[in-house]
Amino acid sequence: MTETMEINKLAEYLNNVDEDWNYILPKTLFDDLKKGTDYFLLDVRRESDYRQNHIKNAVNIFWLDLLKPENLKRLPKDRRIVVICYVGHTASQVMVLLSLLGYDVRVLKFGMGHSPIKGIPISGWLNMSFDTE
Repeated sequence: MTETMEINKLAEYLNNVDEDWNYILPKTLFDDLKKGTDYFLLDVRRESDYRQNHIKNAVNIFWLDLLKPENLKRLPKDRRIVVICYVGHTASQVMVLLSLLGYDVRVLKFGMGHSPIKGIPISGWLNMSFDTE
């Protein structure tokens, strides 16, 4: 692929970003899940953090392992994927990668609201008292 073709593909991605910037707010996700919306929840945090708490039915694949063929096979092409991380930054990177691969992806804005760096205050899913397992 030439550099021009790569830039065109990236520009196409940017031109197709939704008005919501491809984010879903915690309250919206909470309400959608209560209504039974069929999202594929992808938690890309470390396994140890996922085990401490996660959104019910979320699948854990550490973000640095995501592009391994066996992990990509676990992702549905026919359902919207909501990527969940600590505060939303890592999930945003994953969203771009998966979107460029043809997946329908959104990011949980503010993530789980729990920074992987101690002492950094963040508000997200956990701060809003939503359910975890």
